[in-house]
Amino acid sequence: MTKANLLIAVVSDQLEERAVAIIREEGGGGVTILPARGLNFPEHKSFFGLGYRGLEKILLCVLDATRAEHAVERLNRELDLLQPFQGLAFCFKLDETGGIDVAAIRRYLEAGAHKKSNDADPVGRGS
Repeated sequence: MTKANLLIAVVSDQLEERAVAIIREEGGGGVTILPARGLNFPEHKSFFGLGYRGLEKILLCVLDATRAEHAVERLNRELDLLQPFQGLAFCFKLDETGGIDVAAIRRYLEAGAHKKSNDADPVGRGS
């Protein structure tokens, strides 16, 4: 049985395209991208002592566990996300998450649709 993970990455606006490319290379069939603004505590001072509130993107993607872990490792390594103020990438298991049809996600992953297809509906809503 394929285990599904939700990959979550928070990256600067400038790193979005590289992050999406890495996720796709690791088998992500689709990525949800949300705009965000980041605040740091303590606040990161940058320009004449003013606080920095950078534009960021939150990337969400459902992958099988192995692919999600590989993608997180690559994102952290290749985008230098483990350095302060660079972003972060991590994943959660979707096995016991309320409100999501986990069985439909498993069928989607097991069918191999995550490799190339953008047409498949991983949550089983139908057309």
